Amino acid sequence: MKEKIKVKFEDDREIVVPYKTTAIDAVKMVEDNTDDILAVTVNNEVKFQKYELVKDSEIKYVKIDSQDGYRVYSKSLKMILYMAVTELYGNVKVDFQATLNRNQYFITHDFDLTKEKVEKIKEKMQEIIENDYIIEKRAMSVDEATDYYIKSNDQDKIQNMANRLKSYTNIYFCNGYYNNFYGVLVPSTGYLKVFDLIPFRKGALLVCKGKDGKLVEAKDSRLIDAVEEFAKFKDIIDIDNIGELNEKILKDNMIDTIQVSEAIHQRKIVEIVQDIESRKDVKLILIAGPSSSGKTTFAQQLGVQLRLTGYNPITISMDNYFKEREDTPTGPDGKYDFETIDALDVELFNEQMQKLIKGETIELPEFDFIYGHKHYNGKFLTLKEKDVLVVEGIHALNPVITKFTPQKNKYKIYIAPITTLNLDGYTKVSSSDTRFLRRMVRDYATRGHSVEKTFELWDNVKLGEEKYIFPYIEEVDSIFNSSVIYEPAVMKTFAQPLLLQLDKSSKYYAEARRLYEYLNNFLPMETSNIPIDSLIREFIGSGCFNR
Repeated sequence: MKEKIKVKFEDDREIVVPYKTTAIDAVKMVEDNTDDILAVTVNNEVKFQKYELVKDSEIKYVKIDSQDGYRVYSKSLKMILYMAVTELYGNVKVDFQATLNRNQYFITHDFDLTKEKVEKIKEKMQEIIENDYIIEKRAMSVDEATDYYIKSNDQDKIQNMANRLKSYTNIYFCNGYYNNFYGVLVPSTGYLKVFDLIPFRKGALLVCKGKDGKLVEAKDSRLIDAVEEFAKFKDIIDIDNIGELNEKILKDNMIDTIQVSEAIHQRKIVEIVQDIESRKDVKLILIAGPSSSGKTTFAQQLGVQLRLTGYNPITISMDNYFKEREDTPTGPDGKYDFETIDALDVELFNEQMQKLIKGETIELPEFDFIYGHKHYNGKFLTLKEKDVLVVEGIHALNPVITKFTPQKNKYKIYIAPITTLNLDGYTKVSSSDTRFLRRMVRDYATRGHSVEKTFELWDNVKLGEEKYIFPYIEEVDSIFNSSVIYEPAVMKTFAQPLLLQLDKSSKYYAEARRLYEYLNNFLPMETSNIPIDSLIREFIGSGCFNR
């Protein structure tokens, strides 16, 4: 047995510690203050602070300014919330529904969450935090964990445990309470001093720390409207959490679920077309959404429904309006920045859209991405009475793009997979994870991108979305939820083999492992019954629309 472990830190400092020294004890040997370290990565894997070192290790700190830090902090706050609610009101069913700029919106079932009750829960959470109770992580067999959840009558977790592919699970214990949270928590409740809990819509908002360590501003969002709109169909789909989804997959009972999911999409598209038709003067339909939201397929599905009502949809690609390569702005790294709105020839786009709506003829540009220049190849366009322009792109919702187009002539659509499936009441399937897995699977199959490349680009992609898409969501005419309830079970088959391509030497290994473990919660689903015109086909292939 090895008696000494070599530990290396980010700044190249090295120390030698005894075998099975905890990660945080090793950190305390080189740091005077560890109060802002929520967890650690050990050899590129996110670990609980008390993780025991059994081989030579490289340790990095997980703080609130990172995505991992946010996950640790928000999940830990949910543990405190669970403890407070249970102590005050017993076994209340909590349902986290949406993330609003790092804040967490939840409702309760069969329990009236009044303003007074929210205040009592907040006070109890503060008391738990002030007492700085130790949080302990225990690995146990599924049978043992199931016994715990039978005692607490937690039906969601009992059903989930019954369908797990693993023989063990991790449960966190704190001051007599216990719960299963996917990922890592802080070592004690005293780390969670910065938070707020406020009444919000039909439930409450758990207000979290931002990257700067201060509370994130609490704002409402129309995205919750999309969540609540989908909730109307939950009784028909009859799937609320992964246990129920896995049960249907086991019983080979997914055809109805697939059909209803597709019908929800088609119904919403028809409603959008009816809204467009009712406005009479719409000539420009603008579609934007974050990466891998399904814009390409949605635009084509929308086109089909538009034709059924007598419209002639004409698709215009904003990619053809890039500035000449020599005029393209560069980022801090000196590379061309194609995400910024300044990379587009906004004046040309505005001028041509204005002329088209006035009934004039224009010659459409075609951008040559190899040489970085626009060409004009005799592709002329004049809008006829029933013609309508359909434009999709990252900047489509930005008012600068169509500043000379009258408001009555524009219709704006935001599209994104706004996931509604729960792993359990306290853990919702992440919309961001859904989009990443879509992009990774599609780009590997169609663009020759390695898994490493997708991870490498992802942070910049998300920054672009935060700057150029999300600020305009509240001004759109319609929101389209492109998620399907069964998607994780489909993506499992396609994504897990790709995630295994990253080994521990990769800086993205921890994130790949997290996603792999997340997909382990789902049973794989056979895909032959998914229609060829389904939006999910844009990512897994074998669809009838262009990808």
